[in-house]
Amino acid sequence: MRYYPDSADPANRSDLEHCFERALPADEGSVMLGIFLPNQSFSEWPTLAPNATEWTYQQNLATVLAAEEMGMSFALPPSRWAGLPGDEIVWRGASLDAITLSAALLAATTKITLLTTMHTNLLNPVVAAKFGVGLDHIGRGRWGVNVVSGWGVQEFASMGVELLDRKHRYAYTREWLDVVEALWRDGEATLDGEYFKINKASGRPRPMQVSPLIVNAGQSYTGMRFSAERANYIFSYGDNAEKFRKIRAEVGSDCGFIGAKAVIVGQTTAEAQERARQIIDQADRGTLRNMLVASGAESAETAENRMATREDVYEFLLGDAIIASAEDAGTQLANWAATNKIDGVCLNLFDYVTDLELFRTDTIPAFEAELAKHGKTYRRPSVPEIISESTAV
Repeated sequence: MRYYPDSADPANRSDLEHCFERALPADEGSVMLGIFLPNQSFSEWPTLAPNATEWTYQQNLATVLAAEEMGMSFALPPSRWAGLPGDEIVWRGASLDAITLSAALLAATTKITLLTTMHTNLLNPVVAAKFGVGLDHIGRGRWGVNVVSGWGVQEFASMGVELLDRKHRYAYTREWLDVVEALWRDGEATLDGEYFKINKASGRPRPMQVSPLIVNAGQSYTGMRFSAERANYIFSYGDNAEKFRKIRAEVGSDCGFIGAKAVIVGQTTAEAQERARQIIDQADRGTLRNMLVASGAESAETAENRMATREDVYEFLLGDAIIASAEDAGTQLANWAATNKIDGVCLNLFDYVTDLELFRTDTIPAFEAELAKHGKTYRRPSVPEIISESTAV
């Protein structure tokens, strides 16, 4: 007869289930920084302006290690499934899967949290929950999910996947999240819903966090209300911060706010402005027009008019970007974060290798010094706190 140790049963491993507090808990006295990862071709910049950034694993590893070293709290890999053709480029025509990339980067880091993008209409919630558990165990509590309902019609049509209309997407995602959270909480889930019929699905082991971090990029009122009700942090633009605080008060939520911010830096402001000029002058307008159509924001005719002039392109790509020397960018970024009373900033950079070195030497010190004038600190990452065995469940 063969015997197995008690540890083979996950119920006997309190050191592996629900043994860490949630990553990145709220802290009103500080501001954290994070970064969108460049795991797709042309990253967030559909332009032919000179740029050494690539979508490769090596580039993303170097990026996340540099971000961790300078005290950034999180990194977020986007998730794309089809490129968007333009006049000269295919924007995001090559990309690395966010889930497998997150696993590799979690294994290579020790403090930074990975926020993995998962499309609810592509992953069965039981499968998504299992992926999440694996990522959370690899990172020992340094993981969260960026819940995305999808928006690119052509992207999902290429896979034969139905993209629900806007009014039904959040209802679908709500059920999806109900299943995922039940599995993470109880190790089992049952749901007789409108979109999912789940019958005693199993989810052991459970995550190492008591409840893994959930973020959502709500922009509309419906999206922001969903974030307030179901997420720990919302990703949105800074001018939505006050509106979100009102929505948060309506639902009695403590959901935090992370603002997305594009930052174009150089050793001097003139150098940063020259880089911005190249980005706009060499932007692929066909890609921008097609993005507007794919998102449902414009028709083909109105998209043509929307991108008719250089000023239109500038407003679309760089309208609220910080364009400055690396030192001045740190000061402006701190003032923007303090003015909007936000909990964190997710940075969108251009040339990651060059920009992160400038951030390390010039931007971060200026950011930290300016935050202090507002009575706030720069929040650096730390490993999640261990829950005592007596309180673990």
